[in-house]
Amino acid sequence: MSASRKTLVVTNDFPPRIGGIQSYLRDFIATQDPESIVVFASTQNAEEAHAYDKTLDYEVIRWPRSVMLPTPTTAHAMAEIIREREIDNVWFGAAAPLALMAGTAKQAGASKVIASTHGHEVGWSMLPGSRQSLRKIGTEVDVLTYISQYTLRRFKSAFGSHPTFEHLPSGVDVKRFTPATPEDKSATRKKLGFTDTTPVIACISRLVPRKGQDSLIKAMPQVIAARPDAQLLIVGSGRYESTLRRLATDVSQNVKFLGRLEYQDMINTLAAADIFAMPARTRGGGLDVEGLGIVYLEAQACGVPVIAGTSGGAPETVTPATGLVVEGSDVDKLSELLIELLDDPIRRAAMGAAGRAHVEAEWSWEIMGERLTDILQSEPR
Repeated sequence: MSASRKTLVVTNDFPPRIGGIQSYLRDFIATQDPESIVVFASTQNAEEAHAYDKTLDYEVIRWPRSVMLPTPTTAHAMAEIIREREIDNVWFGAAAPLALMAGTAKQAGASKVIASTHGHEVGWSMLPGSRQSLRKIGTEVDVLTYISQYTLRRFKSAFGSHPTFEHLPSGVDVKRFTPATPEDKSATRKKLGFTDTTPVIACISRLVPRKGQDSLIKAMPQVIAARPDAQLLIVGSGRYESTLRRLATDVSQNVKFLGRLEYQDMINTLAAADIFAMPARTRGGGLDVEGLGIVYLEAQACGVPVIAGTSGGAPETVTPATGLVVEGSDVDKLSELLIELLDDPIRRAAMGAAGRAHVEAEWSWEIMGERLTDILQSEPR
């Protein structure tokens, strides 16, 4: 058997700093042979980074700056690592802008360059100067990964025809995100002050306008008219919180803001809900869009039926058997769907079971890890 190809991950976004790209890279790297991975990452807090890196079973080389940009100095440091560690692949954790160094990676000896997109490239593709940068990246990288068919459609022409495009969204930890037992569900609801029969709608996300928490709050008067004991749980934090709290003034007995929860508490709350709803909508003329929405998949893994918005890749996370899709600004339709599901426990159970099967079959980390292994370990074309 031939030796594993060695990969250098070049990224501005890496733990211990918290964020979506950081989690994406951390979890994908965990699916790979640690001997085949080296990470070159920025440093926000040297002491915290050192402590975190000591817990890992692969090498992390820290760039001693809080932001990593594709400057000549950064490119030179990357090239030195490629040569010294005999790197085969360079994987840019976020294509824009660091993959502008792809040509340098090739010159230093890397035979394959991979760059991952996460959704913000849609905005880049709409601006002439940024679009030129994407074309340069597309000309020099071998593989570009994307998180949804929607984002691919939006930016593919900007990158051009040279790279191979591979679908590589985040996976779901199907061992942690599981349907709650009746006992666990009851315990979580009791902790929240609810009974086993309280109709519970959960929305777990950053509190920003795109996510649609405001539409859920606006829908609650109609939901309450049909189900007076219905409760909406808003989990998360963000700049939109004060606006949402004001909006919820008249329904404050039925809307609870739980803030950011510890990870297991978040999972427990999600699994105890009757419905997960996040009616995301596109804003800013297409610049502010939902790239995918992994939380829709986490809800399905917990056996909870989903109401997704129409924004971006969100509809790709559900099937007709597992979830419903609604235009996020259509409050009347959203209210109608919420009431329909709350009134039909048999349908909710069927959707939940189908959702769990869907995630296990298509979205687990095992599946996504194998997909990444194929990308990294296959010979350059």
